[in-house]
Amino acid sequence: MQRLHKDILQQAANNPGGVAIQFPFEKRNLSYRQLYAQARGITLALERLSLPKGSIVALYLDKSPEAIAAILGILMAELAYLPLDVDAPDSRNQFIIEQSQAQVVLTREMAENPFPVLSSPSGTVEGLALYRSSAEASGLKLPEGLAYVLYTSGSTGVPKGVMVTHTAALAFVDWARDTFVLRPEDTLTSIAPLHFDLSIFDIFGGLSAGCTLLLLTPSESKNPLLLSSYIAEYGVTTIYATPTLLQLMPRFGKAGRYNHSQLRQVLFAGEVFPIPALRALQEIWHTAKFYNLYGPTETNVCTWHPLPPTGTDDRQAPYPIGQPCPYDQCAVLKEDGSISSELTGSGELLVSGASVMAGYLGMPEQTRQAMVEHEERVWYKTGDLVEVDSNGDLLYRGRRGRMVKRRGYRIELGEIEAALHQYEAIAQAACLALEKEQSVSAIWVFYVAPEGPLPHTLLTEFLAGRIPEYMLPDRFVHLPEIPQTSSQKTDYQALKQLL
Repeated sequence: MQRLHKDILQQAANNPGGVAIQFPFEKRNLSYRQLYAQARGITLALERLSLPKGSIVALYLDKSPEAIAAILGILMAELAYLPLDVDAPDSRNQFIIEQSQAQVVLTREMAENPFPVLSSPSGTVEGLALYRSSAEASGLKLPEGLAYVLYTSGSTGVPKGVMVTHTAALAFVDWARDTFVLRPEDTLTSIAPLHFDLSIFDIFGGLSAGCTLLLLTPSESKNPLLLSSYIAEYGVTTIYATPTLLQLMPRFGKAGRYNHSQLRQVLFAGEVFPIPALRALQEIWHTAKFYNLYGPTETNVCTWHPLPPTGTDDRQAPYPIGQPCPYDQCAVLKEDGSISSELTGSGELLVSGASVMAGYLGMPEQTRQAMVEHEERVWYKTGDLVEVDSNGDLLYRGRRGRMVKRRGYRIELGEIEAALHQYEAIAQAACLALEKEQSVSAIWVFYVAPEGPLPHTLLTEFLAGRIPEYMLPDRFVHLPEIPQTSSQKTDYQALKQLL
């Protein structure tokens, strides 16, 4: 079986002096030789612990070159890595360590250990400490060739660990490296947190091609003016990020100050990119090609859509999520329960193929609920609603989980958000339903308008021309910014506190 890190090791052998990582936050670089040496040290330290092959090692590290070396070191030791969100509550990370039965946590040496499940360090290497975990090893069934586990929020409030094998990850990484023609002269921004699946493209797609990874801290990633300067200073050629972040660049990045002509491609994923904001970005980055990538953590990227060249179409609706990637197949689960593998009609998107997860860690029942069998294949139910257009492309229509019922009508809150994003004065918008006694009593809109609050009558009038009357919101709340999760998506849980 091929290993996710194999081509990175080959780059270290072929081009040891090439710059693997640039870390502006500390103004230092790491060559491929140095990256390998650090990773090898971590591998040796882990091997001394005599962990069973395939065991899970949790990472509790800020984003840094050492964190990337740790990931490679864990994989080289034939173990699986689990990146924790260092900004998440300690109780959540404690739960994840225990639930995953991680036997070791790799971190900085801590003056005060926030996790009762950890003992004193079992060793130190490369400035990092290895803490043994007392999490009960009760024989969790792990898939063969497990590479990493990424935890996502669960609908019940309990985090779910998505298990991804080397084979599944490589299906995406190999395709992405070839499709986007990544090469040693490229510099990629690493914007996504390590616990977010967009980081797989950055780390493994970029480093396996011999690229330079411009490693950005969370605070740097959220600063559009700083990011704009970095793109010019470090000669960034490829960016992969969420629309929430990218749409800040035209308004706050002041790109006119800098030369971004070397930027050749912009990839976005994670949510819908409002057309006005997308057009503004295409204007300032007119030399770059744009691609819409789609896929939940459970499948990584499973569909993609190259956008037409800037100025060649007048599309007003969001672009399609496109066609299945060659390693996966898609189908549509229709309202009547039938499944269309010919990609026709509308319904919930199903995905089957090489990149689909091996299941949720320690949650066999949730894994079964997330899957459906059809035509002797197992399909992952994404929970995303799609429609197939006349060109055979998939159009994203929102989340099944954000569907509500009001006055006898079914309403997808994402549709209201999409309509609001067409309003030029609105930079961001999020919609929530206030529910009482299992029915919707009001629909609230939270929005960001840089010029200040907008008259509610004006917003209602604008929406009335785009959505049915029964979908019109009851309340509009102007905010200085829409809260984001650590993976740079709209934080609906935080907005619920404002209802």
